[in-house]
Amino acid sequence: MTALPSSPGAGPSSIPLYLVAGVGTVWDAQAAATIHCAHDISGLRTGTLPGVQQQNGFLGLPVTLMPEETALLVNTGRAHLVPVPSAIAPPSAELVAQRTAQRIARSRALAERMRADEEARAVASKAKFEAAGEKARLKREERQRKKAEAARAAALAAGEEVPAEVGAVLSGSVATPPPPPAAAPPTPTAENTNIFTVVPGAPVLDALVPRAAEAPPLPTPHFPFPAAVRDSALADSFAALHTRGYRMGLGPRFGGEWLIYPGDYLRYHAHFTSQVIVRDDPIRPAEIVAWGRLGTGTKKAGLLCCWDDGKTGDEKVDGPGDVEFYSLEWANFG
Repeated sequence: MTALPSSPGAGPSSIPLYLVAGVGTVWDAQAAATIHCAHDISGLRTGTLPGVQQQNGFLGLPVTLMPEETALLVNTGRAHLVPVPSAIAPPSAELVAQRTAQRIARSRALAERMRADEEARAVASKAKFEAAGEKARLKREERQRKKAEAARAAALAAGEEVPAEVGAVLSGSVATPPPPPAAAPPTPTAENTNIFTVVPGAPVLDALVPRAAEAPPLPTPHFPFPAAVRDSALADSFAALHTRGYRMGLGPRFGGEWLIYPGDYLRYHAHFTSQVIVRDDPIRPAEIVAWGRLGTGTKKAGLLCCWDDGKTGDEKVDGPGDVEFYSLEWANFG
């Protein structure tokens, strides 16, 4: 198997971003905490259980990343891409037979252990019952022996013959030995107790594939971003805002590209809703009015991210462009 492509300059502490259908995901809890706390990347937690509605407010792993977040982490060498195959090859007949045999062995071991536990409980219950009966029998024999001794003493004092039943009781007053202890159940081993399947915390690949030392820059066949001119504008604008200490979240719900926070979104409300202007794209007056009123309605200021790389139209992007930011003040808000 060939080596998976990785990011240039990605060190040994680089975070693996698993590409699931072209979307960067983080499956490790420590990696998710690192990108959130150390790299100021929020992401979106999407892990939940089907039908468990109470988890909707607090979702878990994996963390899915926007294309801009993935590109930023990869371009800065903080993470590398690990493509996950979209089509998983069916298992071989040998693997199916091996897993079937393991499953049958686990089922038999579980049934054997349950049977042994049931037998041990039955033996313990029987021993407890017999011990209780033995104590009662010994008490009865003790009472009968005392009565027989008293009757024998009375007969001897009166010079009479000791009755035969008294002699039988006195001659048979020997305690019965306790029953032997029950046999201990078989000792559990790794073979008969491994009845659960370990679920890995990351997508399972065929093998641990080493990362290549060098790889071509983005976009790649597995992650085609940024490909278009607007993609480059989005990536550069996102990186420029990130450099200034802002955090970005999904903004289509508020009519923009991103919601822009002054810090951790768990501590702050978003201050801006952004619009990205590419190169020499014209801005209609109606759009300015719409963006201004949108910001007022959502209690956020409108932010225009104007990206320009010195070219026009749909000319191919050769490198990063410059980004200038303008905020809209509307009705004394902004």
